[in-house]
Amino acid sequence: MILKGFGVVVDEKDISMDSSYRKELQNAVGGKVVSLPQVFIREKHVGNAEEFKLLNESGELEKLLKGFPIKECGLVCEVCGDARFVPCLNCNGSRKVFDEEEGEMKRCHHCNENGLIRCPGCCSYGILR
Repeated sequence: MILKGFGVVVDEKDISMDSSYRKELQNAVGGKVVSLPQVFIREKHVGNAEEFKLLNESGELEKLLKGFPIKECGLVCEVCGDARFVPCLNCNGSRKVFDEEEGEMKRCHHCNENGLIRCPGCCSYGILR
């Protein structure tokens, strides 16, 4: 909600939607066990929700967000409805594709374990990282 108040474009990575995000988070925090959410700005770890709230209250957050793209108020992605994921365009979310050379079904390598890909409508521009 704090970031929504600033109107900045955010790249939210939900670890329940893609297991690679859990690995990415663990690598970013040096393998420590952390509570969620964790916030990163320009790929620098800012901290958990409480630490983030304190940054906002002190006025430091506004400085850190300077220069980030602003999202138009009330704009919802027409492709995914702000879910940030859509069914894989290669396998239609089934996670399987037919390999003509081998004549059998194979695991689609374009999508995650849920048959999803990042939304091409809202997850492909400059985002808060």
